[in-house]
Amino acid sequence: MKMKRMKNEVISATIDSYLKRRHYQVNDVFCKGDQLFCQNSEQMTLSTTAECGTSRDNSIVFSAITIDITAADQAYQRLKKCVNVILDEKIKVELQGLLYPIFCHLYLEILHAGNRQAAIQFLKAHQNEFVSDTEKDFLEELSSVFSVQDIELRPLVNAFRTRKYKVDLSELAHIWLRQYLAKYGHIIVMQIINTHVTIIQKADNPQIDGEVHEEKSQRYEVGINGHVEQPSGTGVDREMRELQESIRLIRNNAHQPLRIFTVKNSIENASSALIAPKMDKLAVGFGTAEIRLWGIGDTVLVKSKDKQMHIPFPCDASPSYRSTEQENAISEAGAIVLRGHTDVVHDLRFIPECDILLSASSDKDMRAWRLNDYSCAAIYSGHSYPIWCMDTSVFNLYTATGSHDRTAKLWSLDRTFPLRIYAGHFLDVNCIKFHPNARYLATGSADKTVRLWAKDDGNLLRVYVGAQSPIYTLAFSPDGKYLAAAGDDKSISIWDLASNALLTELKGHKDTVMNVDWSLDGQYIASASIDGIVRLWPTQDFINTLNGSSSNAMSQLEAPQVYSTCCSSILSLNYYNKNNSLICIGTA
Repeated sequence: MKMKRMKNEVISATIDSYLKRRHYQVNDVFCKGDQLFCQNSEQMTLSTTAECGTSRDNSIVFSAITIDITAADQAYQRLKKCVNVILDEKIKVELQGLLYPIFCHLYLEILHAGNRQAAIQFLKAHQNEFVSDTEKDFLEELSSVFSVQDIELRPLVNAFRTRKYKVDLSELAHIWLRQYLAKYGHIIVMQIINTHVTIIQKADNPQIDGEVHEEKSQRYEVGINGHVEQPSGTGVDREMRELQESIRLIRNNAHQPLRIFTVKNSIENASSALIAPKMDKLAVGFGTAEIRLWGIGDTVLVKSKDKQMHIPFPCDASPSYRSTEQENAISEAGAIVLRGHTDVVHDLRFIPECDILLSASSDKDMRAWRLNDYSCAAIYSGHSYPIWCMDTSVFNLYTATGSHDRTAKLWSLDRTFPLRIYAGHFLDVNCIKFHPNARYLATGSADKTVRLWAKDDGNLLRVYVGAQSPIYTLAFSPDGKYLAAAGDDKSISIWDLASNALLTELKGHKDTVMNVDWSLDGQYIASASIDGIVRLWPTQDFINTLNGSSSNAMSQLEAPQVYSTCCSSILSLNYYNKNNSLICIGTA
């Protein structure tokens, strides 16, 4: 009877491990997608605003000037020159009134782009062309603005920047302006007119001098320096500028809490994902046995038709086999598709030193893919059952894999056979992690234990017990003193490697924890559960408090930050060297 119960437990654990690895959930797995269609009022408003802002005819994308400053200066001078040679004096005077707001806003745009010296030179070169007292007084105020922050400190300049400037043009002047912009219009000039200027087309009725003077006097009484009490741009335009400023502040922030990449239309098929250390490529493994590569940011992946020169592997795949797979690595919808595996791709690792992508699959093989020509460089066979996980050591000298065959194996890329075999677990090895000094290796298993091995000789050094469920993820602290483990029991256990003691358990997740990573500065642990929730724990303070055994300090610990990613499943959660960025990749 006992033997039968143990057998049932093994079968149950194996099935549960498989389902979790494929991102299936109990009870609500088929309802998860429906949640994506439920939006609150704020989300609906934001979606509608974005749609309106990107679908309007003749709309301008509002962004800080990033073009050549010299080209922008030349565009202004061209406009000024064309206006000054107009023979009709009335039209010339009307259009000269348009030069002033364009000049002022162009100066502020150059400042917004961070080109302070170029902005000062531009202001000094042209400010003497405006001679009225109102214009000269405002330009004197503007000459003391040297940054975006200075704008908010000066009410006059801030009002000028946030409200539209009113310019009256006759029908003929309006026609001339449209014709000029159609032929010579520069993007920054059109952007300033569209965003910051209200052009009022007036009727061509003759007026006596007194009436004209009165109108002009009233015009300057409407607001500050000729601009009217009208917000700069429509609501969509204003929100776009606020969004742009927020993006700029985030990019300049030394510590970015969380960035999310979503793989759409792949809820059932996406099985693994990873971003390259340089954050220029995204690789996703699928249940269809394919791997797809996308470029991130300005990176565009193109499959070269020329033969690429590369360093040969001692274990290279045969030329005939490699050429067949190269023909299959075609670009689809902007992605490079790598074909060769025959079953689900469960884990991926980039090796930037030799421009290689490693993949582990249920077909029992690990493969190395060259990223210069997207060919399969080598196939590593040694496991007798599916490979669930992999990790690379510091400097990427070694690779380790964990499998359904209950073993972990150590590899070197120049050998197709394993260098070491780590045997001792009673069930699947679900996760594997190298110690920062590369002398040790940790494995987490469905048998509810974590084991620490000596990498070189394969000896078992530690066995961490106490977990109430299978372990799915591991992370060493950057200094190598602590080990974090998490899984089905929804908590994160932190072990002290020196004393072999369980320091603490971080509890708060409401579902299985599938991903854990330690920040590069050692201050935080990031964890992701299968329900799409990411938590950021101030673990270093927690550990210091526990070591000091101060109960009062424990009650004042910083609460974890909670992020709802709205992802149906999270494929990876990792910290990167670039700004200590925390990157989450999920499906939707």
